[in-house]
Amino acid sequence: MPEPSIHDNHGACPVCDGQPRVLVAIRHPGMRHLTGDLLAREYHCWVASDLAGDERLADALANVRPDLIVVDAADFPGCCLATLHGFPPARAVVIGPEPDPGYRAQALANGAGAWIPRERVGEDLGPAMRSILGCVHDPCPPPLGEALAGTAGSGSATRRR
Repeated sequence: MPEPSIHDNHGACPVCDGQPRVLVAIRHPGMRHLTGDLLAREYHCWVASDLAGDERLADALANVRPDLIVVDAADFPGCCLATLHGFPPARAVVIGPEPDPGYRAQALANGAGAWIPRERVGEDLGPAMRSILGCVHDPCPPPLGEALAGTAGSGSATRRR
């Protein structure tokens, strides 16, 4: 479940200053690994974890307590309604199999915070996550001068397996 302190910090960036936790719950191991690697190197504003081997999503949620989840379209909204027990679907980024507007419409109609086709994950995942989590910077982290002025955190991305 999201921690209130990350999102109630008025005047600060909840991503750059709060280091939110992201759970990558994509079933395909290769795509899950690539997405985790992307998050670990693209920005250092969040802590990214992924499902370990045969770990159940409910167990990972209890252990990680993510602020945002990245999940397959085939598992959404079922994962959020049946497994997440109160995890807000609006904090889910849904990864679709192809750039079909029907998949996007279905995910958004079911409350997803964002939908991205697999082929656009590299370009669109970071911006979608920042938007859902309320980052006020584009890009994240902010430029060096802004960071030196004390408006950015010094978090680092890590992964667990």
